[in-house]
Amino acid sequence: MTTQPRLKDWDRRLARVTEEHLATPGEWGVSDCIVTAAACVAAVTGVDIMAPWRGRYKTEAGAARLMRKEGCANVEDVLGKLFGLPPIGRLMARRGDLVVVERNCQLCAGYICEYGAAVKTETGLVFLPQTETRSAFRVGI
Repeated sequence: MTTQPRLKDWDRRLARVTEEHLATPGEWGVSDCIVTAAACVAAVTGVDIMAPWRGRYKTEAGAARLMRKEGCANVEDVLGKLFGLPPIGRLMARRGDLVVVERNCQLCAGYICEYGAAVKTETGLVFLPQTETRSAFRVGI
């Protein structure tokens, strides 16, 4: 995945993802944190990293079961599995890269955008300082 080139217009496509998800409430399997992070990857590279997972869960418990079935303990493991690489330094992340943050004692996937680390919640996107990220994954070259 990290060797996939960034699309020519990735920055505009990423801005559209942020706009679309800004007020879209989180819904398991439709617009949860990992689905939103995958939308970032699709905007930047054109690759749907969620293809093997899409449609396989509809609830938080279903997502947890699928993660366990795929050998993942948490969202950070999911991103590692999808990318097949270890995380990069969290402060090395640039716009369009994925991040993991801890919110309310849970790990959540997000992405770096012009407003900081964008993370999906029940009500839409929230933006956190990049210093609050736990890990990061490079998206595209």
